[in-house]
Amino acid sequence: MEERGHILHATKDEEPSKDSNVFYNPEMILNRDISTVAAEVFKQKIDTEEFHICDPLSASGIRGFRYAKTGTQIHFNDANPKAVESIKKGVKDNKIKKTVKITNKDANVLLSENRNRFHLIDIDPFGPFTNYLDSTARAANHQSLVALTATDNAVTAGTYTKTCKRRYASQPVKNSFMHETGLRIYLKEAFQNFARYDKSFEPKICFHEKHYTRIIGRVTESKKRTNKNLENIGHLSYCPQCRWRKLEKTGKCERCGEKTRIAGPLWTGKISDRRFTEHMLEKIPGEWIKTREKLEKIHDESEILTPFYDVHKLASQLKKPVPKREKIIGKLRDTGYPISRTHFTPTGIRTDAPLEDILNTLKNL
Repeated sequence: MEERGHILHATKDEEPSKDSNVFYNPEMILNRDISTVAAEVFKQKIDTEEFHICDPLSASGIRGFRYAKTGTQIHFNDANPKAVESIKKGVKDNKIKKTVKITNKDANVLLSENRNRFHLIDIDPFGPFTNYLDSTARAANHQSLVALTATDNAVTAGTYTKTCKRRYASQPVKNSFMHETGLRIYLKEAFQNFARYDKSFEPKICFHEKHYTRIIGRVTESKKRTNKNLENIGHLSYCPQCRWRKLEKTGKCERCGEKTRIAGPLWTGKISDRRFTEHMLEKIPGEWIKTREKLEKIHDESEILTPFYDVHKLASQLKKPVPKREKIIGKLRDTGYPISRTHFTPTGIRTDAPLEDILNTLKNL
């Protein structure tokens, strides 16, 4: 079996579970595409000869195989002995000539044993990544890239409110942009955990795709940067009556005066770095069509803070036919407001324009 030219020894598993043996999940190709390009850009930016990568939950080893051309040392690890055997075969078949370490340990043990060692740590578990945050913070170098995958999206999107409060100490809100709220909760959790170690987690590229959310950020050992980024921890207000939203805590809707629903605490800053994603677009292969399209949307919306709007929901609110998204974007852009598509949904737009102006534009269309 192959992915992007890399050979692996695993079972193709459309719906892998904790009980799977050594599986390969094709649904995560986009995730791995974006991660490998992000690693290349990051390594180039920090300009270091040694670049140590750790894949502590390796499974089939495909992530590490794809990271191999970027790192000078790749550390594969999995608690499953069968996975370790599969990785050994893959290292040989892929002719990985970099320094390779392969261990059969609990991921937290491995990371805790390697304090301040790794320049890139990729955590791709089943469910939440919270169980690995402390050990990842210990193992991260003074300047590292940390990638985290979460598949418990129903929790942070508001389906299981009590679980979200217990697991993330945050209140979710279930609405049309709930997956962005969830992503911001994940970012808050990552930032606060690294902050305990006087390390600042700053998002470089974060996105939601199908059943998972991915956050990739730069970790810097700096009390000053950590203290400054504390300003990005706050709340989100949402009015279920008129769909107004704001990344601040307000008891009443500023548009209609109704009581708002509050989500958070969560990350209120940018969820991606436009300079970083621009460099990624320069490096991403042209034949990775779907991944490039996703990356372009993430790049386009990176400077706009206001949570996205679902055009279908707004049209339904007005009892109007749904206009083409491109027409709405064009009209609002003509008025001078920043506006873009969003990667969260094909029916969404992201803009800092007042809701009243968005609704008026829809009415006129």
